[in-house]
Amino acid sequence: MKAEDCLKKAYRSIYENDFEQAIQWFEQALVLAPDNADIHYRCSITCARSGRLEKALAHARLASALVPEQEEYKLHFDRLQSMELTLMAKRLLEGESAGSAVGAGSTSKPAASLLERAVRLDPLSVDAQVWLAIAYTELEQYDRALSAVQEASVLPQDVGIAKQLQELEQRIRKHMK
Repeated sequence: MKAEDCLKKAYRSIYENDFEQAIQWFEQALVLAPDNADIHYRCSITCARSGRLEKALAHARLASALVPEQEEYKLHFDRLQSMELTLMAKRLLEGESAGSAVGAGSTSKPAASLLERAVRLDPLSVDAQVWLAIAYTELEQYDRALSAVQEASVLPQDVGIAKQLQELEQRIRKHMK
């Protein structure tokens, strides 16, 4: 079997909403063509959509390394790194709110650093901006928190998120008074 045949089967699996099968076909294609950056890229997209961030990152990293001049691969890799950093920061902040941190705000500073990097990697991530606002609020840096909420507010989003952003902005403004 050729890599192209595996790709056709991967696309058919995607069309049938069988993303796990699609990933298996992409990986089979990569056995046949391990240096094909485009297959790594497409496999990464499918992994990311299936919630398999670690595997998505690995394939995105390879695609970007194999063809560093391909901007699309770099942007995708940056976006995935931003997602990973946001998840790490979210765990830090949620751990703190669950009372597992030693002192109040002890994880907020490292979380804010992770989120600042996440926003640099993917300036269009509403999730990173929202968590950055939360981290800044925990650090009592209300102006910065408000700025992060306002940045998130101008990004594309659904009605539910827009409402949550308004509520978050109101809570931050209450802290400022």
